[in-house]
Amino acid sequence: MGSLGHGRIDAKEPAEERAAQKSYWADHSATASVEAMMLDSQASVIDKEERPEVLTMLGCVEGARIVELGAGIGRFTGELAVAARSVLAVDFMENLIAENRRANSHRRNVRWQVGDATELELPAGSADVVFSNWLLMYLSDKEVAKLAGDALTWVVEGGTVFFRESCFRQSGDKARKNNPTHYRNPRDYFAIFDSVETREADGRYAHFELISCKCVDTYVRIKKNQNQICWKWNKVVTAEPVRDSFRAFLDTQQYSSNGIARYERIFGPGFVSTGGLETTKEFVDMLGLKPDERVLDVGCGIGGGDFYMAAKFGAFVHGVDLSVNMVTTALERTVSSVSFEIADITTCEMAKESYDVVYSRDTILHIHDKPALFKRFLDVLKPGGRLLISDYCRAPGSPSDKFAAYIAQRGYDLHSVDDYGRMLTKAGFVDVKAEDRTWQFEACLKKEVEAAEAGREEFVRDFSAADHDAIVSGWRDKLVRVGEGEQRWGLFVAAKPL
Repeated sequence: MGSLGHGRIDAKEPAEERAAQKSYWADHSATASVEAMMLDSQASVIDKEERPEVLTMLGCVEGARIVELGAGIGRFTGELAVAARSVLAVDFMENLIAENRRANSHRRNVRWQVGDATELELPAGSADVVFSNWLLMYLSDKEVAKLAGDALTWVVEGGTVFFRESCFRQSGDKARKNNPTHYRNPRDYFAIFDSVETREADGRYAHFELISCKCVDTYVRIKKNQNQICWKWNKVVTAEPVRDSFRAFLDTQQYSSNGIARYERIFGPGFVSTGGLETTKEFVDMLGLKPDERVLDVGCGIGGGDFYMAAKFGAFVHGVDLSVNMVTTALERTVSSVSFEIADITTCEMAKESYDVVYSRDTILHIHDKPALFKRFLDVLKPGGRLLISDYCRAPGSPSDKFAAYIAQRGYDLHSVDDYGRMLTKAGFVDVKAEDRTWQFEACLKKEVEAAEAGREEFVRDFSAADHDAIVSGWRDKLVRVGEGEQRWGLFVAAKPL
């Protein structure tokens, strides 16, 4: 699966793997404390902020039957029990379960069990939520895959499986003599959970549907660490085996790893949208960003614009994209005050009035219900908050058959610049400016295709002649559509009323 140090992950036999993990935790949990659980000198400070944040990402558990795996001393057990119908807290360390029981003995809806999550047996459909915090990174790939299948069976249809893991590298600063932890690339967890499918008793097929994969903002703010990541999946049951999702389509087609690298070669390091850093600087300057303002970047790609806003203006940027390849590429490259999330912006959970700015570059063309999305943007902006969007548009009136076929083939939803602006006004935005920037789009295309042709030898060496020809041909096709007056590019700025 290509994880960091992947050869080491499954090198041990199952019994050896479990023994190594139990030995590791016996060494680091002699004192059953928050510091021991988090293995960080700032544990008490971080815990106060990250625990409610993680629970917020989990969402409402009112009346839920929860199975908590790797429950430890009960950092989350008591909080979950407040609203849940029941909590089964499981951990393989007896002293940790003893401390959990002591801390939460007044909770009548909690049961405790000493045991290994990889050996746990529960009836099908007996849980509404399976929750774990730092568990899968102590399991081998095979154990993670088995547990994923078990969890899918345990939860009811529509139920939730939630886990939080340390990715890429160690986050806590506590010294460790021997560390058998598996700091996976997030791509590895997606590879496992996307491939899990089970059969229900009635013969239907069950699989996981991603709700969100998000960095823990507390670690981003305090430690500039994006490696703490939470996943929230729902159980979906269908009559037939699942087909690839739109997310899978993006990651295997337009935004494959090779496709992203090709785009980046054209647009510049960190960018996959028109004009790269040049247009980013121009457009971001229009926002008047101030230090610590919160920015929501919709369709963040590989994060170039986000890193620029964070470094230049001191903003806290939350980048959202549906493509696993895009976001993991961003995560693999940097440490900064940017938080990333893999999610569908039309359905993911966002707090009202939580952002000063909503920013989006050449992304909303993929979204068909723009009025509903614009209303979401209005809801998440603070009063007086600003909006900036650049996006593909089309000429007024009906497109030609050829252009209509192109739009359909790409799955786009394109509107005229004026209609786009009217949708923003109807959604409730004020001071809406809808500007046709096709002249700038055309200039960028010409500059980019000229650079691609001039650098053909290097491009072919790093990719292939077919890759180079595909890029150049695609850019020339855009120039033809622009020249014919059919393809347009719009820039939209607006504000939420005070």
